[in-house]
Amino acid sequence: MGLLINEIEWGDPTISVFHDAEWEAEIKADIGQIPDIHTRTSRSPWLRRTVLKWPRYEAQEFPTKLADICGLVAAQENACRYCYGVAKSWMRLWGYSEKMIKNIEHNVQLADMNEKERAFIRFCRNLSRSNPRPPKKDREELLRLGYSPMAVAEMAFVIVNHCFMNRVCTFISAPPMASLERLPNSLLGKIFRPLIGKKLRSIGWTESTNIEGDPESFPGVVQKLIGLPAAKAMHDALNGALESDTLSRKLKVLMFAVVANTLNCEFCMAETHDMALNCGFSEEEFKTALATLSSSHLNEKEESLLAWTRETIHFQNASIQSRVRELTQEVGEPMMLEAIGVASLANSTVRLAVLLG
Repeated sequence: MGLLINEIEWGDPTISVFHDAEWEAEIKADIGQIPDIHTRTSRSPWLRRTVLKWPRYEAQEFPTKLADICGLVAAQENACRYCYGVAKSWMRLWGYSEKMIKNIEHNVQLADMNEKERAFIRFCRNLSRSNPRPPKKDREELLRLGYSPMAVAEMAFVIVNHCFMNRVCTFISAPPMASLERLPNSLLGKIFRPLIGKKLRSIGWTESTNIEGDPESFPGVVQKLIGLPAAKAMHDALNGALESDTLSRKLKVLMFAVVANTLNCEFCMAETHDMALNCGFSEEEFKTALATLSSSHLNEKEESLLAWTRETIHFQNASIQSRVRELTQEVGEPMMLEAIGVASLANSTVRLAVLLG
């Protein structure tokens, strides 16, 4: 069982607020307010858009109840204080009882859930934890119990979607949303809970457009999601991250490769190998970079970020937040923020590839 919300270590923010009036107007028009996390990610166009959209992804192929639970379980397993508080508050405002939430937190078998639902929670807990690798046997159990391959693929995306957010918010050490966390137990929250819950549901997000042409980045991962809004969501995030010019493409390819190599993902290793050669690496240079976490193709700041990438695979909050704070002083906030986004996306992409490949 993961830590409970009051047991999670959480430091001061590692990335400062950055105001962008046009972006903040877009956020407010979309969700009605401007949570702190959206001003701390605003320097990176692809990252800020992913952070705005992904947590509100609406599942198409499996029940909303399970998708709601997913956010709570993932945040607990990843010890993300920010996301844990948001998920728990949202569930209360959606009408879930405090007893049910506590039972999920303590991993107590819920009497009102059937075997398929309990199997999903195990799947969510294990994939969120994924130490050392995502458990393919859990995926096979879901298929055996009657979930469709499309439903299981979407489940996996929703879980790694939350894990992406957990890492971004943990590495930034985003301040918990105290006002939201107080709302369910407040007089206002108790009286207007149905209306507030309905409003939260109304800001759910689904992608309405399709990928044009073949997927460009990690096509084997994106193709596993074709037929779901998740395919376009994953495609856009990957393209946005790899096309951004804040960090060099060579560094970003190596960051994905380090995660793939550590999690022993054959597909992503092959993909990043080809991407590295296309960037100008030789076979030997690519192997050396993975072995030493350094490369003549990178400058000193980039080498520091590459070495840090391996720390993002399995981490403790206090140490990773301290490390991010140190690196931010060394490389500057724009580069650090971009590295946070890329490392978080690499972790989610590789885990999805291992599971669905």
